[in-house]
Amino acid sequence: MNSLVDIVNFNADASCLSAQRWLEALRGGAGSKLCAWLGCYAETNSRVTLGFIGGTLADIAVLNREAIDLINAHPQIFEVLVRPFAHDIALTRTDAGFRMNLDFGQAAIRREFRQTVNWYLPPEFMLTSRQLALLPEFGIEGVFINSGRYESEVQRRLSRVPFYVTGVSGTKIPCIPFESRLTGAYLHTIQRLSEDAWVDNCKLVGEQVAYVWRDGESAFLLPDGIEREKYWLRVAKRTERLSLASAAKMTRFLQPAELASDAYRSYPVHSFAAWMKEFRMLGYLRAIERFEYQLESMAPIAHLLWLQAINSDVLSAVEKASPSVRLRAYPVREPSEGDFDYQILRTERGFEGEEYVHLLETLDSPQTRRYLRESAAPHMVKIRARLTYSGIANT
Repeated sequence: MNSLVDIVNFNADASCLSAQRWLEALRGGAGSKLCAWLGCYAETNSRVTLGFIGGTLADIAVLNREAIDLINAHPQIFEVLVRPFAHDIALTRTDAGFRMNLDFGQAAIRREFRQTVNWYLPPEFMLTSRQLALLPEFGIEGVFINSGRYESEVQRRLSRVPFYVTGVSGTKIPCIPFESRLTGAYLHTIQRLSEDAWVDNCKLVGEQVAYVWRDGESAFLLPDGIEREKYWLRVAKRTERLSLASAAKMTRFLQPAELASDAYRSYPVHSFAAWMKEFRMLGYLRAIERFEYQLESMAPIAHLLWLQAINSDVLSAVEKASPSVRLRAYPVREPSEGDFDYQILRTERGFEGEEYVHLLETLDSPQTRRYLRESAAPHMVKIRARLTYSGIANT
């Protein structure tokens, strides 16, 4: 491939990243693990497009402000795209809930960063045609799709090159497909500390600009994760890196009439099966839906608790098995020496979600208000950071 645009989803509420581990990554000011991860890009002059979920950004702003300062000090390296406040399941949202989530997230991003780009990265690549039509209200110029997240028939019918995707009422905005093979190649590189998969897949992409999507939390879930990220950056250094802003300006997007006759012109509906595998959280979804229809009359503190409750990883932590990977020990010794199996455990985010709903239901109770103020549980520390960031008092 000629060039690479590296786009990173960063969601501190990910189902495998415990609140405790996240808080530890924020400790230490400029010496924090988060700053060390960001420093890898600044030190290697590797451009990257960051996709911070708004709640994650609130944690950083309150507990590790130095990370935001580092990003803003290197506008030639970092740009930040638009994300919602909660990494939710958009298929379950009303228009009002979708707007609130995106409004809160975009406001945080605009408030904190110098170098932003008006492209929207949908959580879980879930986006309805109605929601796509709402994006221009927020100044969104384009979206992304990942064919690797869909079944084979949908993959076959999705354009492999940038195109205009249509929403309801004649809406039409640019859409960039990710090269899903490169996501797997990135994971293979940091897990196996081998460049083969990355190099081979880059050759398969061909002579074009490739867009890669990946989760930023990966480096925080593996032993020696920062060193593994540095290793990948050295491997990927052979390819020119572009900012999203510059690459999008140079890109021609296919019009609907130019797509193949059987190609998708709308945003395909993502499967919900993995998040509802055994329907364990059906009652939970009903509970947050009940509150969603009351958003207009709810207090600001209730809005923020609801945004916590709609996190997609509440369901992921309950319904998905913990992933197991084969790692090569760092530093690399002889081939296969020190290889070991490593399980990345899902957190108890399901419990945390139930607690958020309980807090919503009992918010008028003095006991609940006291618990919100005083609990030392890591997920409650995150809640207080987000309340503080949003200027919401818990009295």
